[in-house]
Amino acid sequence: MRIHLLAGLVALVGMFADSRPLVQQSATAIEEQFHKLEIRWMDALSNKDVPVLEETLAPGFTIIGAGSTLDDATATKEQWLAVGLKRPFPRHTVKILKVSRVGDTAVVQCILTGEYPPMPWIPKGGTLQFLITDTWIQREGRWQVLARHSSLPTAPAPPR
Repeated sequence: MRIHLLAGLVALVGMFADSRPLVQQSATAIEEQFHKLEIRWMDALSNKDVPVLEETLAPGFTIIGAGSTLDDATATKEQWLAVGLKRPFPRHTVKILKVSRVGDTAVVQCILTGEYPPMPWIPKGGTLQFLITDTWIQREGRWQVLARHSSLPTAPAPPR
């Protein structure tokens, strides 16, 4: 009986010891998956690839944040595409900060970095970074963006 208890205990410890790396691999795989999705979306906008944009943005997509005003805070999918397709939109790098997934919904927090031409946020042009929160939903086996919030980070505080 002691042998059976010992064997059971060893098996139990083995299961828990092996499950921790699987959880870490799973989180890494999820971050990589959403990194690819974010890059695909931003590349499609840069390339003015309407079919990929239509496939990526969910029905009911909205965006709020950088460029929004209090009088016109959110934009619809159609409004955002109309603006995005007529303006130059540079390629971006994407740095994933965190992905929180629950079932068929994922919230992705990331930093987008791109070299912009002169525009209201950067009159002389140059590097802009945006803090992004995207809400992705999975429908019929594919991920689509339902909502985006973007903001410009504040300047770092001067050293004391």
